[in-house]
Amino acid sequence: MTSHLTNPHDKFFKETFSRIETARDFMARYLPPDVAAALNLDTLEARPDSFVDPDLQEQFADLLYRVRLQDGRDAYVYLLLEHKSRPESLVMFQFLRYMVRIWERDRRKGGTLRVIIPLLIHHGPEGWQAAVDFGELFTGDEALRPYWPRFRCELYDLARFSDAEIQGTIRLQIGLLVMKYIFEPALREHLADIFAMFHDLAEGETALEYLRTVLYYIGNAARHLQREEMVTIIEQTLADGGSEVMQTIAEQWIDQGRQQGIQQGIQQGIQQGIQQGVTQGVVQGLQKAALDVLTMRFEIVPPEVEKQLADITDTTLLRRLLQEAVQAENIDAFIAALPQEE
Repeated sequence: MTSHLTNPHDKFFKETFSRIETARDFMARYLPPDVAAALNLDTLEARPDSFVDPDLQEQFADLLYRVRLQDGRDAYVYLLLEHKSRPESLVMFQFLRYMVRIWERDRRKGGTLRVIIPLLIHHGPEGWQAAVDFGELFTGDEALRPYWPRFRCELYDLARFSDAEIQGTIRLQIGLLVMKYIFEPALREHLADIFAMFHDLAEGETALEYLRTVLYYIGNAARHLQREEMVTIIEQTLADGGSEVMQTIAEQWIDQGRQQGIQQGIQQGIQQGIQQGVTQGVVQGLQKAALDVLTMRFEIVPPEVEKQLADITDTTLLRRLLQEAVQAENIDAFIAALPQEE
């Protein structure tokens, strides 16, 4: 992962919670009741800003929302996702830095300081043990306590939630369940149930886009799940009960993975063949590379094709045939490109 734009956790988090209906449902259900009651969640709107340091984007992702309070004033809800395998002990310090940046931005625009409600979602495999109150970072003489700055965040440690306790709209439940299990081998045991939940989404095209988002997140972030296992689960759930469009998306995802695998295999075959050519001779290396690519793509290579390749010693011709092995639509097309025997 090279940047926050390619970080699968950041991408999935933002595609899930930038949808206002999902964010509103999350806040209504998981904020303390008195805090939720103080907010007019019908006015919730996502802001396009991010305040996380570039060097911490592999660990944190954030979303800022503006909301009208019941008394008519504006406030912010700042949602931070912590997706490091080990929890950050000074996350409250990071919260303070990001909140100050929000206030500084508003001050530059001539605005007043607004209340910021910090929310933290943690979905690492280890339960959260660090402080959730800034004042807990300080120790010392009780006489100095009045000088310790204090504020707290609302923590949502997904590892501490049972599946039954994860409530909300289907889209919210899917998002939280996927994030809960993404680092764990147990994901394979829950994936069929998660995919089956898509049958209950009645949002047409947007639901299908979210299915695609979930597939790509799991495919890029789940380290304990082999792609072949995921394909089997998809075929057993969506193919049995999903709509035709859902099946099409799943099939596209599966086919893309297969094509990527084929291309990787082709490249490996070419590289291995060329490397062997360095040590055993360029001709033999090119012959082997072409044969490996044909075997990878078409599985069965006629013996007469193998023999004809073995008889060719012209390196220019062998390089052209290697390219043909990569591009030919089928084995017959490759055979047609072979020099005709006189």
